[in-house]
Amino acid sequence: MSSQGSEAAADRFFGSLVYLLPIADVYFFGSFVFQQFPIVEQLYQPLAPLLAINNNQIGGFVLFFGLYLGVAINPKISRFIRFNVLQAILVGILISLCGLLLRYVLLPILGTGAVTQVLMNTAFFGTWAIAIYGIVMSALGKYTEIPQLSDAAQMQVDRY
Repeated sequence: MSSQGSEAAADRFFGSLVYLLPIADVYFFGSFVFQQFPIVEQLYQPLAPLLAINNNQIGGFVLFFGLYLGVAINPKISRFIRFNVLQAILVGILISLCGLLLRYVLLPILGTGAVTQVLMNTAFFGTWAIAIYGIVMSALGKYTEIPQLSDAAQMQVDRY
């Protein structure tokens, strides 16, 4: 993978833009942060349309398949954009799995105590850190290296 920053400006923009998807996906995990720091929730105001699509199960499903089939495996689109789209999709899948685990296993057992708050805050801030890192690296025209996720995204991109 190239880390020279030689990608076109449009590729950099669209490569950065896709990392807004994991930020929208992790909104649910921010409930405790929003209670303590309401201003953080205001960061989501510009993402309201994306949140509406994600909160609708069919909308999220269509968005996922649209990005995967229309962008991620489309060889006509630059490798840089496809790589970043796949990586953002993989982060979103991890968030979804964590959400299912939280809703159906941890919350019934632990309730909304301190352990649940720590886990939710970790998922929230961890996803924000990954997304900001992805946005910055993509804006610089460099491939974002996230352990395991980058390898999986690279293997998938190389297939097409």
